[in-house]
Amino acid sequence: MKRISQLFITLLILIISSNSWAQKSNQSTADQNVLDFLNLKFGMFIHYNMGTYHAEQWAYPFHDPKTFKPSELDCNQWAKAAKSAGMKYGVFTTKHHDGFSLWDTKVSNYDIASAEKPYNKIDIVKEYVDAFRNEGLTVGLYFSVWDRHHGVQHGNINEQNIAFTKEQLTELLTNYGEINCIVIDGWGSRWGNGPNFEELPYHILADHIHSIQPNCLVINHSCRADLAYTQIVHYEATHGQHIPYDNTFPSQQGPVMQPSWFWEKGFENLELKPVKDIVNELSYTNQYYSNYLLNAAPNDKGLMDENVITRLQEVGNAIQLSEARTTLPKVQPPHKNVKVTTSSTLSEKNITERNLLDLNLFTAWKADKNDANPWIELDFGKKETFNYFSMHAGYKKSIQKYEIEVFLKNKWVHLFTGGPATFHEKYPFKEVKAQKFRLKVLEKKGIPEIVELTFVKY
Repeated sequence: MKRISQLFITLLILIISSNSWAQKSNQSTADQNVLDFLNLKFGMFIHYNMGTYHAEQWAYPFHDPKTFKPSELDCNQWAKAAKSAGMKYGVFTTKHHDGFSLWDTKVSNYDIASAEKPYNKIDIVKEYVDAFRNEGLTVGLYFSVWDRHHGVQHGNINEQNIAFTKEQLTELLTNYGEINCIVIDGWGSRWGNGPNFEELPYHILADHIHSIQPNCLVINHSCRADLAYTQIVHYEATHGQHIPYDNTFPSQQGPVMQPSWFWEKGFENLELKPVKDIVNELSYTNQYYSNYLLNAAPNDKGLMDENVITRLQEVGNAIQLSEARTTLPKVQPPHKNVKVTTSSTLSEKNITERNLLDLNLFTAWKADKNDANPWIELDFGKKETFNYFSMHAGYKKSIQKYEIEVFLKNKWVHLFTGGPATFHEKYPFKEVKAQKFRLKVLEKKGIPEIVELTFVKY
């Protein structure tokens, strides 16, 4: 009996050790995938779908498929343009919120296969992945869970809709070779009407994706810096959610080169995002464990406009990517050394001054309704050098005018004045080194609100 007990204990130890080794091995693989992704550093976000043909950033979900006419589609042109800029990967909108699929999906007729001839025979996802691979670029896909055509939305999540979503993901992850990452939108997001994580828990789709391609990174636009909902944090730069000066989250930031995500008529004649800004932003993001995913939208012929091609070439001539990383940092809370002091805080549930700095677009700070002159002071603990201000001040423009000050030589000094403040407030200023910065609300409409606020150095 004693010998049997010893054998049982030995066997139990072996099983536990084996499970522990497997868990460490899986974690090691996942960490390496994240590190490999961060070493791509610079990518092209490609917004091209039904919205391109209707001047709609969120396209009406019941447009006639025959209005989608990629008459001169050339994904090879896109790939060459990306390579000329020094980009290492692409992310392509296979399906946006309107639900129109750019491949022949077997679970719906609302797709490219329902376009008029000869466009109905084009698999644009395949054209994209083949073109990028031919240029030696890594392939990623974008997929919207929120699907307004098929009713996959908040309040309507059921077994049928989940099965539909899983089947589309299966098609994308089965028919197009190795996919480095799948960028998911409309799932737990701050805007729109997509499902939340209570209705559709993160693991449901993440586990499904990894059951098909274990090394495919799930990058979810969850609008919060929380690795419980994504493997790579996607900072919503166009909504004031900016990479902080002390970021340690493996992350990605996605700005636009043109005025908006999808192409609209007239974009071909515009002056685009300056080369200097792109180079500075790329350098900053890479410095703080983040990739720079720059959106370049094809036109309604399926081509990049000449101004886009030229600007990307100019970027390629100007950049020099940093050396590859060999390790990942320990993830720390954002702005962990920053102390926040406010003139007041509205006495409501979940309203705190730390909400200003938590990189969560679902939380916010609000001043007390009786506070006539609201202000916020940030103490960084030691002197830091900054030259750029970013803020998400809500959607109501409650802050009509504000002033930013810096504490220098024992007194507050004016930096700049802005307003009305929007959800994408940004302001470059002359470089300054200081420990304390202050925002003063000079004019307001209703209760002042700030969702996110940060200072960085480009």
